[in-house]
Amino acid sequence: MTHEDHHTRVLDFPGATALKDAGLAEPPDPAVLATARSLVRRAIAADTEADVAATATTTTVVVRRFGRRRLLACAAAVAAVAAGAAVLPVVGIGGEPADSASAAELFNTMADRAASGSDRNAPYWKTTVKTWVEGEKAHTDDNFLSRDKLVIKTQNGRTVTKNAPSGGTSWSVGNRQVSWDNLDKLPTRPDALRRVLSAGAEGPAAAEQTVRQSGELLTGSPASPQLRAALFRVLAGTPGAEVTEGVKDGAGRIGTEISWKWSKELLHSPHSPNWIVRPSDGRLLERNHAQEGDADHITQRDTYLYAGPADRIR
Repeated sequence: MTHEDHHTRVLDFPGATALKDAGLAEPPDPAVLATARSLVRRAIAADTEADVAATATTTTVVVRRFGRRRLLACAAAVAAVAAGAAVLPVVGIGGEPADSASAAELFNTMADRAASGSDRNAPYWKTTVKTWVEGEKAHTDDNFLSRDKLVIKTQNGRTVTKNAPSGGTSWSVGNRQVSWDNLDKLPTRPDALRRVLSAGAEGPAAAEQTVRQSGELLTGSPASPQLRAALFRVLAGTPGAEVTEGVKDGAGRIGTEISWKWSKELLHSPHSPNWIVRPSDGRLLERNHAQEGDADHITQRDTYLYAGPADRIR
């Protein structure tokens, strides 16, 4: 084929002309980019499996042509990312359903974003949370957590102050409590941090404990960028997560949903936890719960409109 034919034949998937004419586009969502990478890797693996054939008398390397059908599928996937598309083709390579971005890829992307965040000491950790429980009206409150108290400024204008227990504000980490000032002493190597988070539990119970405690630290504590990145990397290696892209949170923001599925043999809450995250900046947008056995029946939402340091209560 000629050089000109090469471009014509490769870019003959639906929408190629529009892509060519579109020019530059905004950078894609990292979750979508991870999906495209997954598709490309899957195509390469499918075409290169058993490529090398060796016998006792010969050493022959067999290199098969990259199948045109798979090449076009990969081109379409990469094109969707280049155009900033949020949804990749639903028919995958080889005619099988397409993979979504894996949870591990997603969490590792978020770890990279979190690691690049700024580390600022402040007397308060502020969260603005829109809370909705089935059967009740939603309300939005500002929470100011410090080393010795929690101050809640409610939507209806009330201010509620709750003093911390003896020893000050702390978080459950494994089978112990870790104070505000000792958060920076937690390990940031994922393997070491996993051991700390799962302490006191085994098997599926250890995975669930790791997920729940990581969620509390990521949304409700002044964890450093290094600790946040390590938490995401721990989650990348924790089983039980399923990823769905293009999901709206309680504030209408688009994110990627991570649904945690626990072992049926494990005693746990009848409500399965879901997270909605934004991979582009590593933010956890929402934690919600679905009724066991009915993923579409959300029973509670905690939507995080803000989570970060604050210098004063206002």
